[in-house]
Amino acid sequence: MTSAARRIKNAAIETDDREMRGGRRHRRRTPYSWLGAGAVGLGVGAALATGAGLAQAETGSGTPGGPADAGAGTASPGAQSGRQSTAKAGPARAAAAGKAPSRSTRALTPKPSRRASPGNVVTRDAGADRAGNVDVSSNGQTASATPGGNPSHDSADPPSAAPSVVESAARTPAPGFAPPSLLQIPASLPTPAQVLRTLGLRPLSLPAPIGNPVADLLWGLYRRTQSLLAVPQAKAAALGTTTAATPTVTYAVASDWGSGHTANLTVTAGSTALKGWTVEFDSTAQITNIWNGQITSHVGTHYVITNASYNGTVAAGASTTFGYQATPGALGAAPTNLKVNGVAVSTPPTTPSLSIADTTVAEGNSGTTNATFTVTLSKPATTPVTVSYTTANGTATAGADYTSATGTLTFNPGVTSQTVTVKVTGDANIEPNETFTVALSNPSGATLTRATATATITNDDVATTPGISISDGSATEPGSAGMAAGFLHTSGNQIVDSQGKSVQISGVNWFGAEGSNGVPDGLWTRNYKDMIDQMAAQGFNTIRLPYSSEMLHSTAAPSGINYNLNPDLQGLTRLQVLDQIIAYAGQDGMRVILDHHRSTAGAGTSENGLWYNSQYTEDQWVSDWQMLATRYKNNPTVIGVDLHNEPYNGTWGGGGANDWARAAERAGNAVLQVNPDLLVFVEGVGTYQGKSYWWGGNLMGVKDRPIVLNVANRVVYSPHDYPNSVYAQPWFQTANFGANLPNVFRQAWGYIYENNIAPVYLGEFGTKLQDPKDAVWFEALTSYLSGDFDNNGTIDIPAGTEDMSWTYWSWNPNSSDTGGILADDWRTINQNKMVYLKPIEYTGGSGTSLASFVVTLGAPATQTVSVQYATSNGTATAGLDYISVTGTVTFAPGETQKIITVPVKSDALAESTETFTVMLSNPSGATLTDAMGTGSILDRPAGTTTGGGTTTPPTDPGMPGAGSGEYADIMTFGMFHGSSHTGMDALEGGRTAITTEALVAYNNQRAFAGLAPVTLTDVGTWAFANKLTNNEQPWNNDLQGVGLYYAMQGAKVGWMADDTFDPQVVADIERTARLGSAADVMAMVAKYGHPGFAQYLISTGGETAFINTLKMEPHYGGWMHDRANGRLVLEGSATAHDVNHLTVLSHDQRQPFMNDTWDWPQWPALDVTHKRVIEYFQSMIALGDPLGNNLTALDGSMSMAM
Repeated sequence: MTSAARRIKNAAIETDDREMRGGRRHRRRTPYSWLGAGAVGLGVGAALATGAGLAQAETGSGTPGGPADAGAGTASPGAQSGRQSTAKAGPARAAAAGKAPSRSTRALTPKPSRRASPGNVVTRDAGADRAGNVDVSSNGQTASATPGGNPSHDSADPPSAAPSVVESAARTPAPGFAPPSLLQIPASLPTPAQVLRTLGLRPLSLPAPIGNPVADLLWGLYRRTQSLLAVPQAKAAALGTTTAATPTVTYAVASDWGSGHTANLTVTAGSTALKGWTVEFDSTAQITNIWNGQITSHVGTHYVITNASYNGTVAAGASTTFGYQATPGALGAAPTNLKVNGVAVSTPPTTPSLSIADTTVAEGNSGTTNATFTVTLSKPATTPVTVSYTTANGTATAGADYTSATGTLTFNPGVTSQTVTVKVTGDANIEPNETFTVALSNPSGATLTRATATATITNDDVATTPGISISDGSATEPGSAGMAAGFLHTSGNQIVDSQGKSVQISGVNWFGAEGSNGVPDGLWTRNYKDMIDQMAAQGFNTIRLPYSSEMLHSTAAPSGINYNLNPDLQGLTRLQVLDQIIAYAGQDGMRVILDHHRSTAGAGTSENGLWYNSQYTEDQWVSDWQMLATRYKNNPTVIGVDLHNEPYNGTWGGGGANDWARAAERAGNAVLQVNPDLLVFVEGVGTYQGKSYWWGGNLMGVKDRPIVLNVANRVVYSPHDYPNSVYAQPWFQTANFGANLPNVFRQAWGYIYENNIAPVYLGEFGTKLQDPKDAVWFEALTSYLSGDFDNNGTIDIPAGTEDMSWTYWSWNPNSSDTGGILADDWRTINQNKMVYLKPIEYTGGSGTSLASFVVTLGAPATQTVSVQYATSNGTATAGLDYISVTGTVTFAPGETQKIITVPVKSDALAESTETFTVMLSNPSGATLTDAMGTGSILDRPAGTTTGGGTTTPPTDPGMPGAGSGEYADIMTFGMFHGSSHTGMDALEGGRTAITTEALVAYNNQRAFAGLAPVTLTDVGTWAFANKLTNNEQPWNNDLQGVGLYYAMQGAKVGWMADDTFDPQVVADIERTARLGSAADVMAMVAKYGHPGFAQYLISTGGETAFINTLKMEPHYGGWMHDRANGRLVLEGSATAHDVNHLTVLSHDQRQPFMNDTWDWPQWPALDVTHKRVIEYFQSMIALGDPLGNNLTALDGSMSMAM
């Protein structure tokens, strides 16, 4: 039901309720029910009623609220009459077609009452509801409602005796009749004529004589008519109804919701019946729906309405009602210049109506201002009118944005306008406009036409338009060892790329499309591209995407998507959203595996443990796979199909409907028939030959009954494995269970890889790392996957082969069993899990590198800000050197940074650095301050590789061999043009490169402090966690490059004692390292360093690495400005960027914290206390809190044994 229809229906119900309440206030007595059978013969009841001015009590129209409201029948004490008034017609009823039946009322025949105790509730009849009727009730009695919503017109049959002559005589009382104050009943029974004379009525001359009255006549008179007749004549006359000579029409608003209203017009016949009627009027309203009538003309504001086919005939004095729905609200839209059948009519006085108007108020910066609502009475009233009011929250909150208010307004006679004042609280916050409402209720003496008004608090705090800028970006060409473009196939236990090189799938599961949303989870809180970029940045190269059969066949729109964050998904079907995700994953160099997770939409695997059910048959399952294989044909991003998730109730072999091996071969061959390039992933069952394992993990049957497909080298076996926290399997319950886990893995699925039968891809495994046993399992499993088959620390697979493949469950944090790679905020990486996964990730990459560009908003905005971007060629060519990208970056309120990534392709050419640009354009809500970012594609240095086997440099160089001299240049991890500081000639005498020798010096200091050595990745992870970087998340080799930068910085300064630190000492020792002797340097270390550190370096041979690190120029390679320098505020206005300049020498190499090219000091650093600076650099050594952690253990002298 639409909102308009609900309003119409509610209005009709409210109208009916008012009529019922009106009925209780004016309890009409059925005028004939108290008369006995003798009254029927005499016609005395009719005469009495007519003489008292109530002749129309039962013979008038059935229009509610009119004199015919009273129904026939006897009412129980305290209850209304047995028949209630007909409900008013409204749009909700008009929807039901059909002519209204005419209801005949036997005026003189008593009708039994349907008795019910007060407070009983009417039970609706379903059929009546479907027809659009509305039930109204009072005291448990059900009012009849006319099907179709057309008004019913009661016709009172004439009495069987006392024909029209009775009515004629009764309408003419005896001249000068004035009833006594109390009816006097004679002691003896009078004749009928005497009774009539006593009542002041002329005796009747009837055509036929009437017998004597029955005894109950007078007793009925005595009991029932004293109060009815003992009234002054003037009042009795006032109760009478005089039928107008000409037809009339009245207008009433049924409902008004501001932007629209419904109204009813009642046409009443005059002294002559109507044989068709036409109503004309002028109104500014635009009628959008009409019932019980039809518009025959509408010119300008003039309407002509004629009767419907079923309500044109209206008896004399009777009425019929038609209604309409119109826009806008009823205020000022009442019909004027009314005519009925061409004759102008005057509208009888109507009850005034109340309406409240919206208002707007500026918030102000402090104190309070008044929001004033005007409440208007449509016309002056003759008696006081009252109405209650109360405030309610919208986007504004009572107590914070405004002061709540309640009260009552009183309109004295003649007053038509009052105000409600609400105090609004001012502030200096830049925020969107806010709203609250005031609602009217409980009117007395008036009706409500517009009961709710909205106050808009406008923000008057001026916000400066933020600027948008884009950084430069760079990437090194991926080496030839990356996963080559094209499809994959198998060879023995290896997955190989299109060039025949062994590769490894190392990825994550991103679930959700198998559920009721029909799309991967998390799109309600993040942009899908951002998440895929983050996956790639973590080193994952594949996404496993679960879906359901129902998702493919459902016509329902996807849900769970914030379209403000994902505007390019607006209007797409569920499968089209999947297309977009797959397309962007391919753009990021990632691959996708499609996983039939279940049949019907829901969580987990199919409830029946099979790949089909009664709704989605096996034939449908196979057909769906062929459809998907065809859809993604020639798309190498989709590398394979996981035929079904965890078919635990299937058998492995044996034939029959539940033989999973048979079904897998059938579906696999069907897929390869239409797309022979795909890998086919086959999971295990739950039990084989009485031996149980994890659902999907039991592949024991492969040795006896392998999967054979029509296309060779396509089968990959895909087990699942989980820890004790998911289910306490018996193999976890021994004291030293970890030592036996390799045997457990081997028996269930590992033997397939170890015996070179086929590749193994562990499709699901995961843990929250809360159960201590889980850590043992996680270590054993990741070691086994990497080729350490006995968990002794030694890799057991031959050189040149790749580890087993895997996808971790899950990327999502909302997996109840395992949690996710992401924390519950859907943004933060769970590094505790990545510690296990990083070492087993495929180091060969995806065949592409990513150049990352940071788009920065100068200040947080209160509203959404967006800017478009597009790449263009420089010396690099789109399609050959990089993949062109276009799109829109959107900043939600409060966000200030976004990342644009551009995939860089590999080639075998030795060439100079190539460039392209990323241009920003068409900003919304901001201005462009730097619209162009330059992307640099660096040629991979000769002799390096990124594939399996030995890597130079390794992913994390760790601790190089003593005296080897083999240190990696930081430019191996990337080189950036984020500033002008990357040239080789800016510093006199040339720059000294940053190399991994700094990690040696850094770990020497950690050893002196009693701390274990760490890797570059460890340092980089710490830097990102503490916001010491320009971008929020690491991309490409950021962890290593940033880690090397901060290892160098810590080694340069962290050795100094707390009480001897001075910025000039930093400059002096660096200058001495470059221009002086080693002995001079060590003398300064002895003077200014922690006691014993100089001797420690000399005795351990660490002085060379220390001195070489002091020579390294922080701006070398562009890492300092483009990647490493964050905006963490250290003290006052000084940031990490400012303080890091303490290790940069001036052009003459004599002063610290100077820009080395222009001799411009980093002024904020001058205001930072020495204690704060030393704590900052020492936190790098300890990997502690940059805002409050130092090496307090080194404040005293250290033993040489350390």
